[in-house]
Amino acid sequence: MPSSTLTPHLHAREELAARLMAIPAALALIAALIEVFWTGSGIAGTPGAWLAVAATAALFLGALLVGALRPGGFRTFLTVMLLVGGLLTILCAWFLEAAWVMLAVAVMLIAWLIFILIAR
Repeated sequence: MPSSTLTPHLHAREELAARLMAIPAALALIAALIEVFWTGSGIAGTPGAWLAVAATAALFLGALLVGALRPGGFRTFLTVMLLVGGLLTILCAWFLEAAWVMLAVAVMLIAWLIFILIAR
């Protein structure tokens, strides 16, 4: 739908779906921060752990931003980048053996799929 014909009801549904996508992204950010600072994690302070923090922070901010934007080219680009970033963050967490980060990002990707189905 063109942005000029987007009803407030449809925009509210898309924004809610994006907010639901931001919740597991925030949980992934918290889990990544715990991995960085908890010395028992085995990866505390490593560059890979900081990469996971940066990636989950970008996913969280991207999910918040995509909900605030109207349909268009930039929102489409950002939505695709959320998918790519989520998949790469899961790969990063896999190598770091950060299971909670992987789980939270996987839930975020499920919410991403729900957002896509609502926004189409």
